[in-house]
Order: sequence, then C-alpha cells, then structure tokens
Amino acid sequence: MDGTLYLDGEERFGSISSTFYAISRLIPTMRHFYSFVINDLSSLEFLTILDIGSGDGYELVSLAEAKKGFIGYGIDPSPQMVRIARRRAAGRHVESRIKFDIGSSRNIPGKENFDIIYSSLSFHHWKEREAALAGIMSRLNEGGSFIVYETFDDGTFNRKFVKSHLMSRSEFEQIASRNRLELKRIGENSGFIAAEFGVLKQTA
Repeated sequence: MDGTLYLDGEERFGSISSTFYAISRLIPTMRHFYSFVINDLSSLEFLTILDIGSGDGYELVSLAEAKKGFIGYGIDPSPQMVRIARRRAAGRHVESRIKFDIGSSRNIPGKENFDIIYSSLSFHHWKEREAALAGIMSRLNEGGSFIVYETFDDGTFNRKFVKSHLMSRSEFEQIASRNRLELKRIGENSGFIAAEFGVLKQTA
C-alpha cells in the first residue's frame, strides 16, 4: 500500500505537510479537541482499538499513556505520517502496544477485528465515506463501536472559517438511517461532537 490510497479531493500529507502537522496542536481549539477525544476514549472499555487516519500518532500514543490494558493500531494513507507516528510510539516507549501502518478507511490492512474503531477529524474528508462504512463495521467485534469525532457549528466566530470541515447531529442521524446502523450516542461538548455507531441486531 502507498500514497495512492488517497482519492481525488481528499486532503493529502506529504513530507513537508506531515512535518508541520504538529503545529496545529499549538492552536487552543485543537488542543481542546484532542483532549475531548482522548478523555472520551479513556472512559470506554476495550481491549483492541483502531484509529483510521491516525496522522502523526499523537492521539493513539497519548491514549496509551493515559490508559493501560489495550492494544492499539493506527492506519494512515500517508507513508510520511506513519513514519512519524512510529517514531512517536518508540519515543514514548509504547511501541509494544501501539502499531502504525499504511492504510485507509477503504483499505484496512490485516484481518483482525476490533472492539473500537474511531476516526478523528478525518471522516469529513472521506470522499466515499458511506462506501467505507460496510468494511469498517465488518471489522468490529460483536458489540463493538465505530466512533467519529468531528467539530460542529456551535455559533462561535472561528467556525465561520472551517465550514467545509463541520458536521452536524442531523448528518450523523441520516448516515445511520441510510446505512441501517445503530446510532448508540451523539455527544456534544464545546463545539466538538462524537457519534458512536454500532451494527443493528437482526430481528427474527
């Protein structure tokens, strides 16, 4: 697998953009968003977790430092990002528990299933997001969840500059309905949103 995993129109990260990706964490809104994601995941029970669009590995490595007793995998279509993430895991001494590889929402490597699969500020970029859902849901253990973390329009001034990146409660409700998924919860906090999907149980 290589960088061709990107579809036309999806945000790409090469050598330069990957190197400067961490600068976004200097922005207060982004720091708060990462804390929102890590705190939410830390509150859940799971033994295995997959981060789709793991970027430089900050969230998954930080989660491993905050929470013990799980194995984590991160995938990203950018080879440069994967290299940075692997260095981060080794530098924080969690490489025995946290692995990174090249992959995407449509190309999840391996055959393992997971208790939780999540995407953080990546889902809104996917050009074939609903086509990817069937594959993602098939890689969940029984009772598992796919969680999408995004931002929504809370009326604050800075949201006016990132309208193309925003998602809403109604969008997630529609996605669940169209794809016959269980919408387990939608959590909103300070302009951030977490939508948790599960596989609907078949009725007799």
